[in-house]
Amino acid sequence: MRTDNAANKEIVTKFLEGFWTGEPEKSLALCSDDAVWTFQKSLRSPRYASVPNALDWLNKTLVSGFDRDSGYKIVVHNVVSDGEEAAIEYTATGTTIRGELYEKDYLVRFTVRESEIISVRPYFDTHYVNERLAELPLLDPDF
Repeated sequence: MRTDNAANKEIVTKFLEGFWTGEPEKSLALCSDDAVWTFQKSLRSPRYASVPNALDWLNKTLVSGFDRDSGYKIVVHNVVSDGEEAAIEYTATGTTIRGELYEKDYLVRFTVRESEIISVRPYFDTHYVNERLAELPLLDPDF
């Protein structure tokens, strides 16, 4: 089966746009029912979670660490796709609820199969995120 690299680039960009704009339902509509989010080992979280649970937790922790009035800005640097694998590189900047500047680069890899995201794997400096957006809370072990 042929994979459409341009379509996969659009799918992963729209997924992250839904997350960035606080509209997780738009992101979830692009995922398979059993899509998995892989957290980095250095976060105080389970290693794997369903994408709906992961987005909910991230919105309650990371996104809520930004000042609501100034929000945050995303600049996409690159989106690549090869077969079922796609990746997007971007920088998030904003002001935290403590009034500090936040500027962080991210790389998120996805697996897209039959026009649905089945895997999300973000890579970023977790120490910086914990430091700037406050200590991330532990997730429920049943997450």
